[in-house]
Amino acid sequence: MNLMNSQGRYSITKKAICSYLMADGSRYTDIPGWETKMWIEETVNRDPRLAQTIRTPGYQRIDGSGASKNYNYSGPVLGLDLLVPITGYQNSKYLMPITNTQNDKFDQSYNDLPIIRLAEVYLIYAEAKAELGTLTQADLDNSVNKLRDRVNMPHMNMAQANANPDPFLCSGTWGFTNVSGANKGVILEIRRERGVEMAEESLRYNDLIRWKAGYCIKQPMYGLYFPAPGVYDLDQDGKNDVALYTASQSKPDSKTATYIWQIGKDVFLSNGDNGGYIEPYQNLVITFDENRDYFYPVPINELSLNHALTQNPGWDDIDR
Repeated sequence: MNLMNSQGRYSITKKAICSYLMADGSRYTDIPGWETKMWIEETVNRDPRLAQTIRTPGYQRIDGSGASKNYNYSGPVLGLDLLVPITGYQNSKYLMPITNTQNDKFDQSYNDLPIIRLAEVYLIYAEAKAELGTLTQADLDNSVNKLRDRVNMPHMNMAQANANPDPFLCSGTWGFTNVSGANKGVILEIRRERGVEMAEESLRYNDLIRWKAGYCIKQPMYGLYFPAPGVYDLDQDGKNDVALYTASQSKPDSKTATYIWQIGKDVFLSNGDNGGYIEPYQNLVITFDENRDYFYPVPINELSLNHALTQNPGWDDIDR
């Protein structure tokens, strides 16, 4: 991963952040007012994997200098560098441990590249059993709950999950609308676990295709929440991080905050001048054709070589 103010400004979305459970295993999105909590409120007392994925309050680099086995956190507490993440949530997973910012570039990492993780094997097993209708609590204990033990999270309980499917994970704005049946609740929870455990590991697109959930690609890609124009100290360290103002307001002095942003020009908010979520792709029309886009087209050169091949539905065929 990189920390750059170019290269697409890679970052995670509000939807992903809200899917992480609380540290006690309860659902964050069951808390009244969860939709309008700001960064420091929404990142505390959560599943520890959130703080292993993005910067949260108190974030420090892992400094491995002089340590062959035991890594220690050292150096200053770092807040959000809002020029880096396009949604405001700054990734920390797979970053280089040292503080040399040259190593934050996309081509400077010397981290080992994971090919497959045992965690994914566990998650594949649990998902397959759930979809087949053969999942048991013992299966969860031998798979998903081993991952939760690793971060001291309460176990997933199959009966409880199926008795009370999470409304957030079912919603059209944030979740999956085509999950049904007796295992609906636990399937949704396994999907949550996969998103939390495998975040930023380049698996999500294929997951959505496998789940026939391409419609999720069209869901709003929201980021940090700001209630209104104004000045914000996001990490409450006594230094203002960002000042938001509208076109009808005077631009704040450059000393007011680290970042001075005009709404609708430097940053787009879901409710415009009235605040809301950062919505970087507000003016982008995102499409997904349910009748076509679960399959790639068969390459035209292959169709030309073998006229017995047929094109996938919805894609242009060659003149035969």
